[in-house]
Amino acid sequence: MVFLNLTLGQFFLLFGSVSAISVALYLLDRSRRRQIVSTIRFWTQPGDPSPVSRRKNIQQPLSLLLQLLGMLFLLLALAQFQFGTRANTSRSHVLLLDTSSWMAAELPGSGGKTLLDQAKANALAWLKAVPSKDRVMLIRADGLSTPATAWESDKRLVGKAILAAQPGATVLNISQAVEFARQAQAQSGSVAGEVVYTGPGRIAARENVPVEGAGLRVLAVDDAVENAGLRSVGARHSGTNADTWDVLVRVRNYGRNPKNVSATLNFGNAPMGSKGILLPPGEERELTFPLRTRAAGLLEVRVYPQDGFPADNYASLELPQQKTLHVVVYTNDASLFRAALGSDPRVQAEYRFPEAFNPSNDGLIVIDRFRPSSKPKGNVLWLDPRKEQSPVTVKSSVDDPTGVSWAAGQPLTDGLRSRDLRFGTVSVFDALPGDVRIAEIDKGPIAISRANDGNGKLVVLGFHPFLGAMKYELAAPLLLGNMLRWVAPDVFRDVDVSTQGAGSVAAPLPASASSGAIQVLSESGVSLPFNVQDKSIQFFAGEASRVRVISGGSERVYSLTLPEMWDARWTPPAGIKRGIPSWTDTVQRNMDIWPILAVIGALLLLAEWIMYGRTTAAPRLFVVGRSA
Repeated sequence: MVFLNLTLGQFFLLFGSVSAISVALYLLDRSRRRQIVSTIRFWTQPGDPSPVSRRKNIQQPLSLLLQLLGMLFLLLALAQFQFGTRANTSRSHVLLLDTSSWMAAELPGSGGKTLLDQAKANALAWLKAVPSKDRVMLIRADGLSTPATAWESDKRLVGKAILAAQPGATVLNISQAVEFARQAQAQSGSVAGEVVYTGPGRIAARENVPVEGAGLRVLAVDDAVENAGLRSVGARHSGTNADTWDVLVRVRNYGRNPKNVSATLNFGNAPMGSKGILLPPGEERELTFPLRTRAAGLLEVRVYPQDGFPADNYASLELPQQKTLHVVVYTNDASLFRAALGSDPRVQAEYRFPEAFNPSNDGLIVIDRFRPSSKPKGNVLWLDPRKEQSPVTVKSSVDDPTGVSWAAGQPLTDGLRSRDLRFGTVSVFDALPGDVRIAEIDKGPIAISRANDGNGKLVVLGFHPFLGAMKYELAAPLLLGNMLRWVAPDVFRDVDVSTQGAGSVAAPLPASASSGAIQVLSESGVSLPFNVQDKSIQFFAGEASRVRVISGGSERVYSLTLPEMWDARWTPPAGIKRGIPSWTDTVQRNMDIWPILAVIGALLLLAEWIMYGRTTAAPRLFVVGRSA
């Protein structure tokens, strides 16, 4: 037993004082009675003391007992009497309120009431049953576990935080939320109470791991909501037509009944197509649309009909402009380059004779075996210059060199490994300290790159990749392709654009990409943390955002505007508590009993007054005299 407001000594002191006063009042008050006597009996001899008569016993002991018991119970209520010990009078409970994206779904026939509204009602009902001395922490649980309050004994603050909660953008991670709650209880400094989860328990299949059931209570929310919506929308350049995007739409039926849905595609507010499909319950289907455009614009996808969860019925993508690289080739034999430059629609090749040379450059200039009248600007590829024509000093020429080596880790040498290439006659350069030696033989470098006066890139090859035996080597077009990617990476980067739910995202890792060349950038250009595992780039986005993943020669743009959705239901462990606690549950074991004590005390005093107070409440005549 313990008194929360008073010490044991203070309690007995107060009760003893009240008891003593009550007994004294009964001895004084209850000894008076009505009696008729002769008036002459009040005449006394002068100087004689008046006789005094005192009663030594109590006339109405039950009345005194009722009053003493009433005061006892009132004092117990004042002292907040509690069974148990002071060590277990306060416990720490954690309330996990499901704020995942699915909680925005509307309950059928509820007039707009959502799953979160029902979960809030459950949470408030549980909070009302918690003893006032216990502390509660509210945690918003979705993809991340976020404390909404500190440890609070004031349940009004917790109630306000419950009412202020809103659905998030990610799917529930229940195992993480329960583990976080138990860690918080271990650090609370008091006895751990319950971990209470309120929600429908919809999770991602990857998060379906066992949860320890000790001290866990579930306030279930029925989510019988028929919903079919977008799972993801993706767009990538067509492999057959440079002006076309291939759009892939994934639609899922989350309900329990088959559903006919239609998906419509708009680009720049203009309709581009519509397709219908029958979705079996709990299954997913794919729809494909071709979209022909080179311009940038907004691609919109809608799913009809509308249902109880409109958040996944609409998605939009920002398609980037399909850029091209303008390449001007100054040569006397354009046929040497047509096959290589004409194979990629992203290259706009223009062929001119050396006599028409113009140093202006908006992309790339290729100089084929001549020295122009003026120094070209920007990005320049100089092929097989002779000693008097070369922008780089030529120290010697070598016929049919062998044992060529390629610089490692350079974008210009990506994929180049062959050492037995047949070059014919090559020029050996006298490289400067800042030059990159792209290819070397035992006599020195035969291909170098350097900055072109700070406003471009210069590559000089001491051989012609499309003449002689070299034109039959795979290294020739590969070297030219590396050059094009190097000077214009944004043009030749394979771009995929997709929209999906926020949360955990896994982007495919290209085989040619190294971990050091991977970038995961937010919309503002800030680098985001990521992990490379199972041939994928994994990162987390807790809210709607736009993220770019650059790896090697590819770029994937994720528009994370769809809600992250569930694909499994969490099964709570067997034997846990469910529903709002009753007075026999653990959470009520140390419930506040002072209101009950106060009511009992008041009822006892009321009973005493009804039984005894009304008969003696009138003014009392102690003595009535009459003449002799």
